[in-house]
Amino acid sequence: MSEPRGKRKLPRHSRDDDESPPTAPLPLPLLSRGGSGGGGDKHAEADGGEGIWLISYADMMTLLVGFFVILLSFSTMDPQKFEEARKSITAEFGGTYQIPYSDLAERIKEAIKNLGIGDQLIIKVSDAGLEISFRGTVFFDTGSAELKAEATPVLESLIQALSTEQNTLDITVEGHTDDVPVINGKLFRNNWELSSLRACRVLESFINAGIPKDRLTALGYGEARPLVPNRDTSDTALPDNQSQNRRVVIRAVRHADPVIIKVEPDQVDTPSAP
Repeated sequence: MSEPRGKRKLPRHSRDDDESPPTAPLPLPLLSRGGSGGGGDKHAEADGGEGIWLISYADMMTLLVGFFVILLSFSTMDPQKFEEARKSITAEFGGTYQIPYSDLAERIKEAIKNLGIGDQLIIKVSDAGLEISFRGTVFFDTGSAELKAEATPVLESLIQALSTEQNTLDITVEGHTDDVPVINGKLFRNNWELSSLRACRVLESFINAGIPKDRLTALGYGEARPLVPNRDTSDTALPDNQSQNRRVVIRAVRHADPVIIKVEPDQVDTPSAP
């Protein structure tokens, strides 16, 4: 008996045929730098298609290098952190760590050892820099901001020792006083002004010796940063402590120049118009 017209049976498939995954598309032929000709296809087959991803990888690395160069150009190295890292690495991997500024400190001691101020001078060396502290009586009389005559050879010897590295050092001169109020208010009204003027007077000696001005700084702290208490718990003055607090401190730190990269206009790639 013939089947009704318009109702044709479709052929049945096996269960395995129904659940079989779709056939994956055939891979497209790899393009190579050799062009679309036969020679290019043979080259792509020979290197396994490495040319395409290698070019992209090289471009990415070039962009990363350029990015970090730009970051470096805006950064400034911290000498103290650099020394801390160097000290840590030396301790970890072995070797001898030389304290920074130690050679400079020895030159300063040698330069001023015969000036008779050994008990009024303290030199400290650390990762943060070189600190040279003078008792106030070395440079100034009490209540005065004018350099004493005997201060001249001391400063000359110090500046000569520092001038060996004058192009690599930032020098800061600090003035400090005790807590005794200023009596003569005609010249300066308080210890802040007195300490600032003293720092400037010492700084002028560096300028006159040819030290670049952009490497010099003068600061006046007045009585705000004493080394030891000026008075005891009953508010009685301690003369010996006060004499220690009257001081001039000279700090020297190696200068860290920012890294600046100059790019010429013809070296800048500008995107072309679409």
